[in-house]
Amino acid sequence: MPRIAPHGAPNGPTRHRPSERVNISQKDSIYGYNPFMVERVPSSDETVESLIGPDDPAAFEAVNADGGAALQLVCDHASRVVPASLAGLGLDDDQFDRHIAYDIGAADVTRLLAQTLDAQAVLAGYSRLVIDVNRPPGHPESIPQVSDHTPIPGNQGLGEEEHNRRVAEFFEPYHDAIMEDLGHLWRRGKPPALFSIHSFSPEFGDAVRPWDVGVLWNHDPRIAMPLIDTLAAKGLKVGDNLPYSGRDLAYTINLHGGAAGLANCAVEINQNQVRDAVGIERWAGILTEVMAEILDTDDIHRVQEY
Repeated sequence: MPRIAPHGAPNGPTRHRPSERVNISQKDSIYGYNPFMVERVPSSDETVESLIGPDDPAAFEAVNADGGAALQLVCDHASRVVPASLAGLGLDDDQFDRHIAYDIGAADVTRLLAQTLDAQAVLAGYSRLVIDVNRPPGHPESIPQVSDHTPIPGNQGLGEEEHNRRVAEFFEPYHDAIMEDLGHLWRRGKPPALFSIHSFSPEFGDAVRPWDVGVLWNHDPRIAMPLIDTLAAKGLKVGDNLPYSGRDLAYTINLHGGAAGLANCAVEINQNQVRDAVGIERWAGILTEVMAEILDTDDIHRVQEY
């Protein structure tokens, strides 16, 4: 299976220009000081080429950039793409059909939710094997050397400079785009909510994961609790911080939501239920109905730190 570019182009007017390849340094990051990045100036006889080539997709995909809802959708593991410069990380193409490369079905669910909820969405443009944007730079799983017992040859023995290049070219543009979108929504007058879409494999090693969907949250229960209750009332088997815990693996929603006092939550959908258009549309419909009701409560659009 070839590693294809993200589906479609950004819908509607956009503040971002994902087609631009911009190296984000400590100096010009939207965050200001970034302790993980040190700006490096090449010597006069040295040229540093971008890892993202002219025929590669952008570092992120922006969908429905002027959506009317006070809601920001994100999809950290939307893509299985590897830039040509990294030569497939030394893996066979069939490895990119697996969950180790991306969250199966999550991108299409996110794009549909952007339409049905009239919400902005930002989707990561590259595989989690290039860099996992849901881990802080320097984390052992940020650029994994092994994933689900599969060695990743292109991630072996990387030095500090190679790590920093991936942070600058893939990680920072994605998170800067989310920060910009949230600021745009907030300036319209209502604190936005943040909702992250993932999928999970129903088996991990010898362990069976029986849930239809998991709801991941850290301290803020405003979306998670009514979401769990409503999904369970529909007869679905719902994991409360299962199969992963939002207290352990929630970098994106903690950074952009929790730290700002914005209501936030992530869902993990069983990947076997979103492998085809029927399943994707079913889950987009379920989440549209449930989230529309939750977003209509005043408590969601209030800044509160937990």
